[in-house]
Amino acid sequence: MNRRAFILLILVLLMLAVVVVMYVTLQSGISLPGLSGNNDNALPAVVNSAPAADQEAPDDMPPAPLPQEEDPVVTLPSVVVAAADLPPGTRLTEALLRTENRPSNNIAVAGGYTVSNPEELIGRIVKVYVPAGEAILNPMIAVNTNDLANLGSDLALYIDQGNVTIAFPIDRYSGAAFAIRPGDLVDVMMTARMVRTDPEFRTQLPNVTQRVIQSRLLEGQQFLFPEITQGRLQFIEEIGQTAEIIPSTVALEQQDFDAGDPVPKRVTQLTIQQARVMWVGTWREPTPDPEAIDAPPEATPTPLPIRLVDQPDVVLLSMSLQDALVLKWALERGVFIDLALRAPNDRDIYNTAAVSLPVIVDQGALAEPGPSEFDFHPRADEVPIPSLPDEESDLFVP
Repeated sequence: MNRRAFILLILVLLMLAVVVVMYVTLQSGISLPGLSGNNDNALPAVVNSAPAADQEAPDDMPPAPLPQEEDPVVTLPSVVVAAADLPPGTRLTEALLRTENRPSNNIAVAGGYTVSNPEELIGRIVKVYVPAGEAILNPMIAVNTNDLANLGSDLALYIDQGNVTIAFPIDRYSGAAFAIRPGDLVDVMMTARMVRTDPEFRTQLPNVTQRVIQSRLLEGQQFLFPEITQGRLQFIEEIGQTAEIIPSTVALEQQDFDAGDPVPKRVTQLTIQQARVMWVGTWREPTPDPEAIDAPPEATPTPLPIRLVDQPDVVLLSMSLQDALVLKWALERGVFIDLALRAPNDRDIYNTAAVSLPVIVDQGALAEPGPSEFDFHPRADEVPIPSLPDEESDLFVP
């Protein structure tokens, strides 16, 4: 090979080497000055240090920094809390609630379980124990009566704190003609009958007397006269002798005492005011509908207690414990008791005076009749006392 051909071969190899270097440089992303379209003063491009998808990162390469998130803004919303310890079954009132500020990043607040407006909880019932200062959460509130089944009687949950509920028998007269309904307010009027008693025997006067025959007593024979009711000795001017006057045994129709007994003295008084009617008729706990057991919860109505279909014979009244004792004593002593229906918003307490025949006469509401030569016909004992006819039991619609 001559010298000229050798030099030409060297030049071809050099050109091939330059092409190879440029190709490798472009594949690796390195921009060389003078080989790009930029001017000579342009800075070299930054080399991508991240390995390719099919390449493993070197052990000494630091991890790429993660994007930083901004800290959320924490607020202090209002939350309803218990103002006192709340046992299960407590009905919430305004006095038992207060509001406090809790951070918005609190789990209960962030989860939407808290309540901000106390009015939303007034009248609701808690089904778990809530200590004072703890937030009252929605899951702590009873949804319906079935939600309170483990707390005892459903009706007991609606009794105000400090009151009790007592059953009281009624009929058409004493029960305001069956017009009363749950939620009504009633007053209790009582009429007591009083009689004179023997202070030693503690029995009703007059006493029964057996006179002794002195001569027979000394002879050891039967010495007692037949029993008679003790009367009184009175001088009879018409015959000029002293006689014993004994009580009359004439009885009037529908009188409430035995013939021959003294007429009881009656006194009537308003004894209990603003007793709340909790239920009319016999209370029965709600029972689920068998056909609705498989129904979805939102489609299953809350079962209601069953009321009597006949005319009710009992009413449940809520009152203070002291008033309940008065009503119990009066029931067991045979006092006449009637319920008077009050207006829904009538919260007044009335001071009334006991009413009796002497009081009515003294107040001038009734005059004592004087002696007269005339009377009505027929006689008073021949006139039937007016009364309502018996009616068939109708469906009692609450």
